[in-house]
Amino acid sequence: MKKLIALLLAALLTVGCCTSALGENIKHERVYIVAGPDGEIQSLTVNIRLENRDGLDEITDASLLSDIQNMSGDETFTRENGTLIWQARGNDIIYQGTSDHAPAVLPSVSLTLDGEAITAAELKNKTGEAVLTVAYNTKEAVSALAVTLLPLDGSGMTNIQAENAMILSEAGQQILVGYAAPGVDAELLPDHFTVSFRADHADLSWMMTFLSADPIRLMCKEIDSRLDIDARSIADLASSLLTALKNGEDLPMQPGLQNIKTNLVLGGVNDFLHSVNTLDSDAIDLKDSAAGIADSANALAENIGEIQSCAETLQTDLASLQADSVAMNAQAEAFLTEALRTANKQLINMDLHVRELTAENYAELLENAAGEQEEPVGKEIAALKAHLDQTVTFVNSLKTYAGSVTQAARNADLLHTAVTGAADGAASLRTNAAAHQKDAEKLRKSGTAKVKSTADTAAKQLAAMALPYVQNDLTHILDLYEQTRNQAQNSSYDLRPDGMQTATVYIIRTDLQ
Repeated sequence: MKKLIALLLAALLTVGCCTSALGENIKHERVYIVAGPDGEIQSLTVNIRLENRDGLDEITDASLLSDIQNMSGDETFTRENGTLIWQARGNDIIYQGTSDHAPAVLPSVSLTLDGEAITAAELKNKTGEAVLTVAYNTKEAVSALAVTLLPLDGSGMTNIQAENAMILSEAGQQILVGYAAPGVDAELLPDHFTVSFRADHADLSWMMTFLSADPIRLMCKEIDSRLDIDARSIADLASSLLTALKNGEDLPMQPGLQNIKTNLVLGGVNDFLHSVNTLDSDAIDLKDSAAGIADSANALAENIGEIQSCAETLQTDLASLQADSVAMNAQAEAFLTEALRTANKQLINMDLHVRELTAENYAELLENAAGEQEEPVGKEIAALKAHLDQTVTFVNSLKTYAGSVTQAARNADLLHTAVTGAADGAASLRTNAAAHQKDAEKLRKSGTAKVKSTADTAAKQLAAMALPYVQNDLTHILDLYEQTRNQAQNSSYDLRPDGMQTATVYIIRTDLQ
């Protein structure tokens, strides 16, 4: 925490040195204020430095200040309305002036003793449990960073408890340092600090506040330059995709050549969901076909005289069924391959460096990855492993089923060539056909139907869970970020000249008595 406070204070005190990249010439503002505990201004002086990086002979400034004095040399200026034209002769210009324009933010102090309001002057003659609260009152939309220093040596304060503040001890002296971010969402950053203490004739004389919006502005600028994305467009895209998933619709393709990679991914997801539906539809056909074979086998057993024709029909049906099973087996292998490819992409999107998943290694890799991650990432990896487990189980079941179909075809061939054993063959065929029918029903019920239901349900549930975060939370965050960034952009005290950036720091002494 000490390092944090030091960094905040350093950022405020040196912000003018950190903005040279914002423009060729910079207007550095130091606004010195003396105020009372209620934020009422007693005096205000503004020191301006016009950084003449280009060595211009003439600098055009804009200012609302009065009583302007050149503090750095004998350069002169002329004034036209609010425009100042300095004869700089290649030099930086440092001048100061006064103004009755109140700053956007001022600290105000409230003090209680044993629950009753009290002034700092009255506190000097009393003892009890005191609470000091420093708030930062804003009179307009602003986002800023504030650090307040309150000397404690000989103050008569003990048992100090601080919220959004801390005590620093340097060179035998104690200083209370409070911090806040007025104008920013109070749920994210504090807008005040509070100190409770045991007062014994406590002498609170003054405090010093350093306040600036420039660290926030620079931070937002750095974020924008590093991200280099249109967050609004991404949020809208995510919302449309999740809405489609929630409604069981195809993911919409995105227009423009710049979305080729995105559309490849979206197309892959659509193909995967379509393949799951097709696989389940084929399983229903397979189940119905197996039921037909069982009916034929029963008829054959009941009418031995028609065994030859029935055997030929059965042979044809089984050959077709075998071809279907081979095709389905290939689809299942493709489905497994796609599932593994999708899982690998998902891990990459989650920024997890895991070896490429295969049917042989996925279980161990995902189990280890899930154990190394905290929720919700660990839970998401475990869910991914469970989905792959179901897929592998289905593929293995389908391979077993394909073997059974091949065996049935061979039996049909033997039946066709061994008409003399027609009766025994018919009974055997009826038994096998019933088993195939049962396997087909099991395959559909416990295999493809479950995979289809799992894929559909998972997609819809995931979309239903994520959609509120995208449409509400993410939108709120973007609104808050843009509001904070825009407020920080317009944070100067004096007028802002065209083509010139400003760096502003308020240095506010608050006399508490």
